[in-house]
Amino acid sequence: MAEYRPVAPPERVAALDVIRGWALLGVLIANIHEVLSGRYYELAARDTTAIDLAATRFIEIVISGKSITLLTFLFGLGFAVQLLRAGERSERAVRRLFMRRLAVLFAIGVGHAALLWWGDVTSSYAVVGVALLAFRRARDRTVLVWALALIFVPRLVMAVPAIREAMRAVLPHPEDRGAFNAQMVAAILGHDYTVRISAHLRQVLYYLAGVAPWYFPWLLGRFLLGYWAGMRHLFVDGGVAHLPVFRRLLIWGLVFGVAGSAMAVVRRSSLMADVELLLPAQLGLAALGELAFLGLAAAYASAIVLLMQRSRPRRYLLVLAPVGRMPLTTYLSQSVATTFVFYGWGLGLTGTLGSAGCLALAVVIFALQIVASHWWLRRFRFGPVEWLWRTLVYRRVQPMRCQREPVR
Repeated sequence: MAEYRPVAPPERVAALDVIRGWALLGVLIANIHEVLSGRYYELAARDTTAIDLAATRFIEIVISGKSITLLTFLFGLGFAVQLLRAGERSERAVRRLFMRRLAVLFAIGVGHAALLWWGDVTSSYAVVGVALLAFRRARDRTVLVWALALIFVPRLVMAVPAIREAMRAVLPHPEDRGAFNAQMVAAILGHDYTVRISAHLRQVLYYLAGVAPWYFPWLLGRFLLGYWAGMRHLFVDGGVAHLPVFRRLLIWGLVFGVAGSAMAVVRRSSLMADVELLLPAQLGLAALGELAFLGLAAAYASAIVLLMQRSRPRRYLLVLAPVGRMPLTTYLSQSVATTFVFYGWGLGLTGTLGSAGCLALAVVIFALQIVASHWWLRRFRFGPVEWLWRTLVYRRVQPMRCQREPVR
């Protein structure tokens, strides 16, 4: 019986690495704009120029919520790939390997949140990922129904004002949000590392408590969508066998994505002031928002798969593949770069950059990451954090050096 081993570079699907790279760019843009810039603490510079307003609308419509949807989808897809590679191995062996993967991922995530930036998602992925094991023997239709139910039902329930306020009252939260934000900003811009770690951990507690009723089911639902796609072999050989499916997903994803995103813009205008007071309108807007996330994420993934079938677009898109091959390293190094820009241990620019500046900063950082990932993977099989993760999971040192290998 063959033993477990990491996926070797020649076995990887280039389209998935490109999709992952695109998603990581989006996550970087959203994290800088929505949190690290200071907007989360109500400290960021206001959009007073046309270019800042345009950048804000671009991020809200094209990026926010869509990139994280792609990453969560890919996490579930990865679980399906692991199960397919496991074949007929015992249930116990599969569970033990998967739990080791999640345990190491959780440890990396906790370290990231405490020591570097509180906005870590990997620890949450590890916790929620355990629930995927319950669906290992489930039929495709069952997985899809559960996925959609977990994505939409908690969101709709939490859109009811009375329920939302009741949940917030019983979950941990700061007594004075303004005072807590001021403490967070002081810790971020200060030079006392222990104070910053304490502030990070309190922020993680308050944030997760506030979103837990919908966020954890939301994650699992998206994991299950990816798991469903993986078990249906949609991306095998780059999706060549399912191109008509991806064409339909592109069209309908754009329809729902554009409609939902346009409604999100209208929602912020005075036109919706009275309509939003009606509960059916609130529920409808919440559902449409989720459809926008799913629709545009599906459209992005489908567009990449379809473009990868053509030689010239494929060459350009493959520039993103090395970043997608080392996602943990990319994600953590983004935190290093951005906290250097915004935290007191570096430049301390929290609250000073407008939306256009945030967008430009993200593009520059990501461009440098592309260059670094190409250089690294010409010499090594894995990113450094991926190598550590695999070494700890498989409990033996993984070979690091490699020859340059073509991507399928």
